[in-house]
Amino acid sequence: MSYPKKLITLLLALVFIGGLALPVAQAQDTVTLEWWTVDSEEYSEQAQRDMAAAFEAENPGIKVNVTVLPESGFTEKMTTALGAGVGAPDVAFFWDNNWFPQALDLTPYLEADADVTPDIYFPNFWATRAVWQGKVVGLPLGVGANFVMYNRDLFDAAGIAYPTEAWTTEDYLGMVSALTNPDSKVWGGDRPRGPFRAVWYNYGAYPYSDDSMTVDGYLNGEASVAAYTWLWDLVNSNGTPTPADLEVLSREGTGPIDLFLSNRLAMATLNQGHMLNAIDAGMNFGIVPEPAGPSEDRHVNAWSLTVSIWSGSQHPDEAWKFLSYWAGPKGQKFLMENGNLFPSIPSVLEQHPDADKDYVQAFFNVLELPQVAQWDIAHPCKSTVLRAAVDVWDLVMLGQIGRDEIQAKLNEYVEPAQTALDECRGRLGG
Repeated sequence: MSYPKKLITLLLALVFIGGLALPVAQAQDTVTLEWWTVDSEEYSEQAQRDMAAAFEAENPGIKVNVTVLPESGFTEKMTTALGAGVGAPDVAFFWDNNWFPQALDLTPYLEADADVTPDIYFPNFWATRAVWQGKVVGLPLGVGANFVMYNRDLFDAAGIAYPTEAWTTEDYLGMVSALTNPDSKVWGGDRPRGPFRAVWYNYGAYPYSDDSMTVDGYLNGEASVAAYTWLWDLVNSNGTPTPADLEVLSREGTGPIDLFLSNRLAMATLNQGHMLNAIDAGMNFGIVPEPAGPSEDRHVNAWSLTVSIWSGSQHPDEAWKFLSYWAGPKGQKFLMENGNLFPSIPSVLEQHPDADKDYVQAFFNVLELPQVAQWDIAHPCKSTVLRAAVDVWDLVMLGQIGRDEIQAKLNEYVEPAQTALDECRGRLGG
């Protein structure tokens, strides 16, 4: 059968146009997401780019534009973009609580997703890092915590039994004194990083009342005085590096972890990154939670990073696909296997290559403890109140106050701390 020349020409033209139109339609169907992140010891830039590529392979209609920033630059750039209300990334770390009002509420996505749900995460990390003012503002990525690492070789040399999970602050004092050897320039342990962290909460000490109204009886209460007195005893044992020691050593590129790795610090309050350093160094060490005080409760200073979707994203559905991959089982497993991430999902964390090691099991146990952050996040004026009373900490740390003067000194700071609390509460709307 023959066709008129005009008809053939028309058909060829339609085929040609259709051939051109198809790639255009495909390009329009591809969504590009902006992802801002940082390079860290837990997940290198290359590991994250590789993870984004793996996501793109599973989701051919989505392209992820990866922007890696230094931590300081990240904070500044995020604050500027969110403040302006334009130019923020679709997906990013929201590690500043001030950014949470501009995070997309993920509740509808979680309700519709069968694989990424709140119950797959550690409950205490979900409560402290994902939920804010009744909204789900992000997903918790990775976990970290402080714990006490102890050098088994130094304990063995001194003939001292290793600490256990049931140890107390009094046990810690005794071990520090017994392990200190000035002739060998070995310290028995180190000091807490600040007041009203795990040890203070283990004493049942809080800087102000649970309703955020009253300082008197809390900052200067019996439990707080007991915790500060324990610190005084630790400082005056002469078994810990002084602030001056650490300042000098820090200039030389060392500090608690380096002192620990060089067998000059028998016990140190460190974290999972330091644990990996000790493993690489072939150290013979163990891990226990920070010591308990008189309170029956034990706490841990733990953290996770919140990763979120910007509420101004033009592609929230696609952003959820990437976010739930990144901070879901697939992404966290990828970063665990190709980096140093300890996942915030227990079922994935159990697959860690060193999961059967005793120190990793001890770390897992620490993660289950109630977190300092649970009280801190619910009481955002804590740092403001502590700044008003920081002199008490400094005086004890520098050895410039008598043991029997602690109560009176804390009493002196009740009024300025109360003023700071009232002003902070007013700023936050009561």
